[in-house]
Amino acid sequence: MQCEICGAEVSGSPKRVVIDGSELQVCNTCARFGEVLDKFSPVPRKVIPQERAFRAAPKPRPRRDEFREMPEIVPEYGRIVKEAREGMELTPEELGLKIKEKASLIRKIERHEIVPEDSVRIKLERELNVKLTDKLSDEDWKAGKGGRGVTLGDIAFIKKR
Repeated sequence: MQCEICGAEVSGSPKRVVIDGSELQVCNTCARFGEVLDKFSPVPRKVIPQERAFRAAPKPRPRRDEFREMPEIVPEYGRIVKEAREGMELTPEELGLKIKEKASLIRKIERHEIVPEDSVRIKLERELNVKLTDKLSDEDWKAGKGGRGVTLGDIAFIKKR
């Protein structure tokens, strides 16, 4: 018999392979071009031991509100950064070198164009010796305060069926 790919004479039994959806009988060298169908698998499926098969589901842990523990940045963060920087008689470029950030980023923070990420906020607080965050109390949290104003959840009443 001849190989259906290269045409060489097949010594022994040919290999059955699938190449692009077509089943071909090929020699051992051409078998690498497709997926061999004659493979023998000693364990056809995963065997799960009986005692582990019906394990009870783990109890759900009580969820904690991660956002409640996050400090919120104060609304006048840009003014605080600018006044502290000018109080130390630093230019935005000099402050940027000290905290390893770009001067343009510091200018944008001072103009309230962007809110500083946590990593930048921490660097600014440490270098300028200021506090840019404020943790909300539970009363403010429940009342919907925190610089965002009133939300739909503060005024809507949801009827349960």
